[in-house]
Amino acid sequence: MLINEVKTGMVLARDIVDASGNLLLEQGIALTEYYINRLTELGITSVPIYDPYAAELKKNTVIAPAVREELLLCFRSLFNRKSQDMLNSGLRTVYLKQIQQTVGHVIEETEKNLPQIINVQLRQPTADEIGHAVNVCLMAIATGLYIKLPRPVLMDLALGALFHDLGKSVMPSIDGTVSDPVRLHPIYGQQLLLKNRVGSIVARIAAEHHEQYDGHGYPSGLAGKEIHPLSRLVAIANYFDNAMNSADQTGASRSAIIENMMANGNILFDMYLLRAFFHTTPLYQVGNLVKLNTNQLAYVIKNKVRFTATPTVQIAEADANNQFRITPQVIDLAMKPNITIVDIIAE
Repeated sequence: MLINEVKTGMVLARDIVDASGNLLLEQGIALTEYYINRLTELGITSVPIYDPYAAELKKNTVIAPAVREELLLCFRSLFNRKSQDMLNSGLRTVYLKQIQQTVGHVIEETEKNLPQIINVQLRQPTADEIGHAVNVCLMAIATGLYIKLPRPVLMDLALGALFHDLGKSVMPSIDGTVSDPVRLHPIYGQQLLLKNRVGSIVARIAAEHHEQYDGHGYPSGLAGKEIHPLSRLVAIANYFDNAMNSADQTGASRSAIIENMMANGNILFDMYLLRAFFHTTPLYQVGNLVKLNTNQLAYVIKNKVRFTATPTVQIAEADANNQFRITPQVIDLAMKPNITIVDIIAE
């Protein structure tokens, strides 16, 4: 929920951490006016609010929360290492082995959920590089399974998606901010991954995830089939998650994201992979609380593969305590083109 819509007494659904992984507030804390003001001062634009009905809708996750947390912790330990230490001594084998093992579990769990992937929790809103990397990894795995990639190829895809921005961890920084004026972080990432023998395809994904299908990307200006297919898929997942995170913070239209991406099929993105991506990745996830153009609030309760911008929703009403309760009214937005989602109230 956007920070300016949060009310005192609302309860945190998840821990809030800053970009460095430092814990700011723990899950389960009831927010006070002081906490809300302090989070605003720290630049936190949205917070996860506990909603019993939404929690019930979201109980079917792609992977168990413990597995996701393990992946986050392993990758955070790796990503947050000091730049010079990483350049001098490389990536510690223990980190790599743990990440590879966890990624294997993630692939297995995602495969079990593939038949209903469009209606289970896949990505989570995030403001940091680690959460973004995990989102890109999960979305890429789901699409890779959907197009029936062999298991060794899936492992390369997953690791490449997870490590796609690793080069940022060894880029020079100014006042703690990464500086990449000539957009070289893909090359830094490729060199680091090759040095540590993570795999040539994984390193290539890191190098190519900002290349564009029409040849206007960076750092090498590759085009079409010059770009590895796995890199083309990670480029889609990376762009989508960045766009969604931006929309979460600004309240911009999510429908515009999918419309823009589809309009750029075979321009920025491989159209075949783009279609497959949107067959596994919903625009609105089950459990999202949304606002309709009728000024009604509603929960997303079901998605359809070819209609990701028009889910089925159930109307909700807010009570005097700012708690939401459902009503019997269910609307299939694909069948009601005059009713649209205009805002996300709570992810």
